[in-house]
Amino acid sequence: MDLPTHAIFGFAIGLVFFGHPEIALLVSLGALIPDLDREYWFVKVSVYRDEQLHRALLHNVFVMGLLYMVSPFLALGIFLHMLLDSFTTSKDRGCEWFWPLSRLVKRGLYDANMEPQPLDPRERVYFYQEDPRATIEYPEPDLPEPRSPWRRVYGPALNSNLLDRGFLCGAIGLTIVWLLTQYFSNGTLLLDNLSKCVPQLVAYFSIMALFLGGELDRSDQEAPFGKTQLNPLRKVSFLKIPLVILGGFLAILWLILYRYQILANLELISSNWIPILVVGLIATISNIAIVKWHTRKSQPPAIV
Repeated sequence: MDLPTHAIFGFAIGLVFFGHPEIALLVSLGALIPDLDREYWFVKVSVYRDEQLHRALLHNVFVMGLLYMVSPFLALGIFLHMLLDSFTTSKDRGCEWFWPLSRLVKRGLYDANMEPQPLDPRERVYFYQEDPRATIEYPEPDLPEPRSPWRRVYGPALNSNLLDRGFLCGAIGLTIVWLLTQYFSNGTLLLDNLSKCVPQLVAYFSIMALFLGGELDRSDQEAPFGKTQLNPLRKVSFLKIPLVILGGFLAILWLILYRYQILANLELISSNWIPILVVGLIATISNIAIVKWHTRKSQPPAIV
């Protein structure tokens, strides 16, 4: 899914479920954050291509949990982003929900053709099958044949086609209906809420500056497979560092403006730290015990 779809869909969900523009903007902001793991930030394109960090590095439940400590609405936006990306095919990378833990499993019992693969005595946990044939036969040009399973969630939809446009238009329709309803019922209430959105708008400008700086950075790197669509941006590539600095400055400014809400959220979480700690310990210990039991040497390799 593309950025406008993620942003508008998150905004519409925030309006419908919470009824406040400032909350909807936070959900929408969270829905933009995961795509910052593109081929950005002065990392070679070849590294991203080989390791497939896009739709993994910031598209996972651990980033969602980390952002929950800042705001549960940001975390909801990340969840919605990952959900939409999971509808797309292996051609578009799908979404790696449990990165980096998912990469601890390095082999599949069967390859993409369902042919048995030789077992490695050093590996005790396997996926049942390597990624589907589409991963190898129909990928985007910058997606090489994977050396190991990508461990991603795939769907049947192709990026930026009917499903993408359907989500976008549906979200725009929901937003318009909500705004019109609020305006005709109580127009001043809407204006009052908009006055609370200044910190979120600062965060939006931060994200946009970081995205643009990232695109300029990517245009400076060697385009893989002879791609040239980014060449026009090279004329203004000298702006990439100032844009990244501006984005970072605005992000800090947003944290300052939003600090009271963040502190209130952290206080709420810390007030329940005992049950959270207990649940975390139980989940960790039980999962380690399950893995140890199913990977003991007397048993055949375990299958995720």
